[in-house]
Amino acid sequence: MVIFFSSCLIYVMAAGKKHKKADSLLEQQIVTAESNQINCYESPKYLVIAKEVQGRTGSDFLIKYKSRPDEKLSCNYIFGNNDFEIKNEWAEYFAGLKDDLLILDSTTGPGPSGLIIWDLKKRKKVYEGSWSDPEESKNDSLVYWMETGEASDNNCPELKDWKSHGLGAAIETKVILNLSNFKISKTRETRCSPRQ
Repeated sequence: MVIFFSSCLIYVMAAGKKHKKADSLLEQQIVTAESNQINCYESPKYLVIAKEVQGRTGSDFLIKYKSRPDEKLSCNYIFGNNDFEIKNEWAEYFAGLKDDLLILDSTTGPGPSGLIIWDLKKRKKVYEGSWSDPEESKNDSLVYWMETGEASDNNCPELKDWKSHGLGAAIETKVILNLSNFKISKTRETRCSPRQ
């Protein structure tokens, strides 16, 4: 999955997911020479160090807090006094960093992924839900697809074909998640999506 939150494009692949484009406030990605299992993501306030969990799917995250926007912190997964660590629970991967919010994608295969948002200033998880195909991030919001109903022959013309290949389907609606209050607004756009 690929998400970019402003002027800079970053690349993040989550367990077999296709690369996607969206919007980000991420400044840069740093890959340390020390290990190809560590990726660092930097914003004016934070350095997020993602370390692949050995023998499992997902990443652990170490957050380092900057004292000034131009502070250069080392891309090493070494816990310091003021650092904050988020341990992998459900195959989480980095999806984005927007202001004080760390956005994680939790996935183990096709279909909707888990969406987990941490407030790094408060050092707590502030949102959990599910999402598919995040498209963009504007202002204080995320835009993505969310499962909202059951598929039938009436609302999903592809259902018969998918069933013949051993798949199911669900109806999804494009939604907008407000990152200030975590309220979801549904758009009028819907689609039928396959399920494993």
